[in-house]
Amino acid sequence: MKRWILVVVSLWLLSAVSYAGDVDLGYRGGYMRMPDADDGAGMVGAFLRFALGEDVLLDTAIYYHDEELSEDVSLELIPIQLSLMLYLLGTDGPVRPFMLGGCGVYWTRTTENGVRSDSEYDFGGHLGAGMDFALSERMFIEADFRYIWLDAETEGNTLSDVAHDYEHWVAGIALAFRLGR
Repeated sequence: MKRWILVVVSLWLLSAVSYAGDVDLGYRGGYMRMPDADDGAGMVGAFLRFALGEDVLLDTAIYYHDEELSEDVSLELIPIQLSLMLYLLGTDGPVRPFMLGGCGVYWTRTTENGVRSDSEYDFGGHLGAGMDFALSERMFIEADFRYIWLDAETEGNTLSDVAHDYEHWVAGIALAFRLGR
């Protein structure tokens, strides 16, 4: 698994270098909460963003989350997300609110009484909003909030029904660097 993550991150960084500079690179920490868990837990990760237009970016991200679901059961989760971001006031000001939406693959593995399960992969979607705060021309901090749905049941349900049946939510804070633009 560690080799797989290394390959993904290496390809990710190589693609950033080859994209000729219109890239944001960031490191995120946050809090993730699942409905069945007693409490939430922390998560860490990184992201790369590529400018598709003046106010539209493609966000690629990978995170790691480890949580105790009960005394004998723990969960590892590695989300790999792809998001389209829309900056509502542009990307040049000191405060930059945005909306985002996208999809992802969520790798999970549970450990029960010291025995690890097989890995599982789920596909899911997410919606969120946040804000960037410029620290300098090339550095910014960010706060965002995302709702995440895994394998949402849409047949016979209204959008409101699906929206209320989210799997978990994430609140994050990031430190990022603007490598171009």
